[in-house]
Amino acid sequence: MGTTTLSIGNEILSTTMHITMKEFRDGLHLSTAFLEAQERVHGKAQPSQEGGSRIIQPVTLAVHSNTTALDTGYERIDLSAADVSRPAVYDFAHVVKPVVISMEEELINAGKARVISMAEMRTKSVANEMRRDFVKQIVAGGVPQWNNKWSTLNGIDYATGYLEENAVGTQSNVVGGLSKATFAATTGWQNQTFDGAGSFNSNGLAGMYDVKVETMAVSPSGPIDIILASKNGFKNLKRTLQAQERYVDESKIDGGRLAQYWDGVRIEVEPQMPTSSTSGLPSATNPVSFYFINSKDIYVMWDPMGYFFLEDFETVSGEYDVRAAKMRCRGQLVAAHLGSSAVIVDLEAF
Repeated sequence: MGTTTLSIGNEILSTTMHITMKEFRDGLHLSTAFLEAQERVHGKAQPSQEGGSRIIQPVTLAVHSNTTALDTGYERIDLSAADVSRPAVYDFAHVVKPVVISMEEELINAGKARVISMAEMRTKSVANEMRRDFVKQIVAGGVPQWNNKWSTLNGIDYATGYLEENAVGTQSNVVGGLSKATFAATTGWQNQTFDGAGSFNSNGLAGMYDVKVETMAVSPSGPIDIILASKNGFKNLKRTLQAQERYVDESKIDGGRLAQYWDGVRIEVEPQMPTSSTSGLPSATNPVSFYFINSKDIYVMWDPMGYFFLEDFETVSGEYDVRAAKMRCRGQLVAAHLGSSAVIVDLEAF
């Protein structure tokens, strides 16, 4: 059986790595715009549900009763009624990623400072990669080990994706176990959509205003509060608006400032949008340029112990001369209403 003589106690190493988790970046860093936007709106690790294997979200998809007109007051009142809601059911998804150090590595990197430095680098790498993979799964889907249970916004490539590019009334994906086709006439279970037909200059602004109006018209919870843009989508928007911008602050004129808001909503550039899919996937010809998201209706429900949670380092028992700490991500993307959010495709070219 392997044994490990620790140069640094697990408690000290764990405490140091928990501090490191407060700020982590590595050389492979990409912006995790969706996660940062959700944190800004809801707060870190919020909303959350403690325990359970499923998340039950009531979705209003019918009217309860019919109206009866009274002329004399003796008319028979129509008492036929129906349940107004259906349960959308979402399974919790759960992945872990270890941070591992072997005794051989500790001996090679003799000295407490070098061991801690090695552990910090590996913790940052694991944390950053986990956040990248999480966001890629949410906005694009298809991430190995994540896509078996974690849901995705990408309803173009995946039949359970939340936001489809098909016109309202013709969408057919299944979200939370509820078929969009079954409720095709219900505005709340069909997301808004716009096809830019490959020209931002001709269709971009008109399409963005179109979906903004359509989402507001049916939203039960206010306007959208998150816009995710592909890199090309944001560049094209910036180019279109540049002539109307004023680059002035308190001390200087700044002609290179990148406006981060459109129509009062902050824009997040998301580099992992499904815009360059492998051959054969629909988003290869229908790239997603913008997601308009109402985060009160589409959001991530977290397990309180599953928000990129780093456990303490422990010596691995058995035939391994190593110690490890597991980083845990447990939660699920949840939708309560789809009509208040939108997807805009094919605005990658100006």
